[in-house]
This record gives sequence, structure tokens and C-alpha cells, in this order.
Amino acid sequence: MVARKMISQESFDEIVKENMDTFDMAHEEAVESAVQELKMQGADLSGILKQGSARDINKHPTVLALADFTAALQQSQEGKSLPQALQAFHHSLLCPEGCSTAEASAVAAKKGAVKQLLACCQAAAGRDARQCELAAPATCALTLVLGLDAARDEFAEQNGAHILRLLLETSEGCALGSIAACIEAASAKNETSKCAFVDEGVHVLLIDAMRQPGTSDDALRPICGALRSFATADDLRPTTSRAFQNGRAIAKAGAPEAMLAAMRECTTGAERASQLVTAVCGALRRIAVNDDICTEYADAGGVAVTMQAARRYMQDAQATRACFGLLRQLANSDAIKASIVEASGLELINQAVACHHTSAGPLEQALGLLATLLLRNPTAAELAAESGCIDSCMEAMQACEANNFKDSAVGSQWVLRQACMALRNMVARTPQLRPVVLEKGCERHLRAAKAGHPATCADVGAAALRDLGFDDYNV
Repeated sequence: MVARKMISQESFDEIVKENMDTFDMAHEEAVESAVQELKMQGADLSGILKQGSARDINKHPTVLALADFTAALQQSQEGKSLPQALQAFHHSLLCPEGCSTAEASAVAAKKGAVKQLLACCQAAAGRDARQCELAAPATCALTLVLGLDAARDEFAEQNGAHILRLLLETSEGCALGSIAACIEAASAKNETSKCAFVDEGVHVLLIDAMRQPGTSDDALRPICGALRSFATADDLRPTTSRAFQNGRAIAKAGAPEAMLAAMRECTTGAERASQLVTAVCGALRRIAVNDDICTEYADAGGVAVTMQAARRYMQDAQATRACFGLLRQLANSDAIKASIVEASGLELINQAVACHHTSAGPLEQALGLLATLLLRNPTAAELAAESGCIDSCMEAMQACEANNFKDSAVGSQWVLRQACMALRNMVARTPQLRPVVLEKGCERHLRAAKAGHPATCADVGAAALRDLGFDDYNV
């Protein structure tokens, strides 16, 4: 990953002034021109005040609130003013004057907010009587500040994983959701913190919290998000990642069992919990890093519960995408492929395609599951043809041509890629299905996918055309 060029407030102000003096621009026009110029150069503009200047940054309401909070933290032996100062600082991030929350949080990060908030978290870990009063606003504010790569790096340097582990260990459920959300934010795109949290045993504490009766959905969602982040290789700076090892460690600590219990609640309870289903399936998909983990989850009834969740929350695009994403991961095991097909999985795929013509995410995952189920599986290919899956592929490809997806401007290329793979896998070992597929008019769609999206569809489109019997498949 190429690091973005950092720019100071002073340098930004100088460019704005030069635009005004040299080109006789109004201030707003000069600011807009400076922003466009610097973005083209790949500069990082986070924390830059676009309506003020370097002279004004120390007068920024968020900076003033941070100064008051820092002073209260340093004089907190009696602790009378610290909760109020912390609440005021948190409010200055949530409701900043003259800028966005992201800009206010970036300014706060540059002024040392990470260090001060971690000190507050450490203090809260030792205050049994007043822990909730400090832990929730401190971790909520820290979550906002950790939106920057530099802030997350500082968190790692300040041994933040250890501090949040102490806070989580002593919280006894107090502020559990906000602590978990902070852990998730700190882990995003930061391999150092991911590994530190796992080495500290934070994943074990989070899984134990999931098992506790009465843990709210508001806490379960960020817990799943944090566990998912530990097993996601999204930091492109180091040459290697421990995502696979972390996934195995999280599974060994009992995450699949705890998450399956949460999924059962979502499918059997009276209340609908699509957001929790989305979080649980997203985490499980990352944690299921090998066949043993997939099999363990399936043997415990996980495939049936996941399919039940997919049916119950079919109208919710995010939940559908997450459920099919998990099923797609599990289907990499041949034994699980068969169980999905036997449990009317092909019909479930058709239902998802019919429900989500305007959402690329669910279509991509549903067709991705279909492609996985049909890979080296002629029996499933014949069943898919009988079940109407060819028509579902055609419907999805037609939806891509309309390109009316609400969730992604570029999602059509990924839906088309999965459709091409599904059609190819359907006929690769069942040549008797080739005429059936061709009668549906797939050739035109395959060639259109190749031509329209060469980077993502040229290879899979050509493979499908080749296995359908075309000599000019590479044209």
C-alpha cells in the first residue's frame, strides 16, 4: 500500500492564500481548488480545517474541550470534574461547530487525544464505583478518534490493547458494547493491534461475554465486529498477516459455538434482529478459515440455522448478503456442499436473486454460493438446471445490464463474474446441459460481460464460452 502524503494545516493555508493572491479567487473557491489539487497528489487531508487556518486550530471548540478534559484528567484525584469534562469532549466530537465529526476527530487525534483517552480508560479500569461513568464516554470518544491510520498507529504504540483488555476484564458488563466497538475500531487496518489483542487474550474475554445471558444485541454486534477484524487481513503495509492463525485461535476459544447460539436466538425469537445476523455471519465467515472449523459449525447445526436466517431475513439486503457469504465459505467443504443442496439451497439461491435485483451484494454472494456448489459437482449441476438456476443467472446478468444497484456503483462486474463462473461450472462436467444453457441466451450475456468488464470477467467469461463449446471463446 502506498502511504498517502501528510500535509500540515500551515501548508494547506499557504496554498489557499496563494490561490487567492495569484488567481484572485474568493476564499471558498480557493479552498475548493486547494482540496482538489492536493487530492490529485494523493495527500491526506484528514484533520485539515478548511474553513479556518493554522492560527485558529488552537481555538477550535474540540481542541478547547480536549484541553479541559486533559486538565481534569491530570487533576482527577478527587475526580469531581473529570466525568463532566469527558462528556463535554465527547459531545464536541459528536456535534462539532463548523465542521464534520470526522474533521473534529482528526483534529483531536493530532492534538494528542488518543494518549489522553487511553489514560482515562486505564484510570477507569481501577475505579470500581465510577467505572461506567468514565468507561462508556471514554471508549466512545476513542472510537471516533481512531478513524485515522495515524491514530490507530498511536493506539498501538501506547499499548492500547493491554489497556482495553484491563478495562474489559474489570468492567463486569459495564460499557461492554462501547468497549467492544473501540476494540473493533482500533483493529481496523492495523495488523499490530489485531495481533496484540489476540496475544492479550481479548478474543477469549469477548467470547465469554457473548455467552453471558442477557448480553444485548448492542454489545453482541461490536463483539462480532471485533472478532471479525482480528481474522481479517486488511492492513496492506506488512508483508504478512496473522489473520489465518488468529481465526484458528478465535475458533478454538469457542466462537463458532457462541455465535451459533446467537444465530439460533435470531431465528427463533419473536424479535427480528437482522443487524445481529449480519454481524454474526460476517464474523463467522472470517473465522471459518479451515475445513475443520467449517465442519464443526455445520455438525452443530450451523448450516440449517444459517439457511433459516437467510429465509427469515430475505428482504434485508445486508443480512442476505452476510448469510449467503457464510454459506459460500462453508461450501468450500465438499460434505457441506451436499447438505446445502439437500436442504433446498438451490431454491434459496433462486429466491435471493428474485428478491434483490437492485442490490449487488446479495446477488454476488448468492451466485458465488451457486458457483461453489456446482464446482466439480455434476449431480448438483443437473439439480440446479432442474431448479431454475440458469434462469436466475440470466436474471442477475440482465440486472447488471440495467445497473440500477443501490448499494454499489461498480457491483455489477462482481455479480457478472460469479454468474460466469456458475454457468461454466454448470456445464464443465455435464455436457448434456450445454444446449439447455445456450437456449436461455447466455452467450450474449457472457460476451457482454467479457467486453464490458475485461479486468474482472474476461477470464471467467472465456472459460464459460469455452466449456459451452465455442471455438472463438477468447475473441
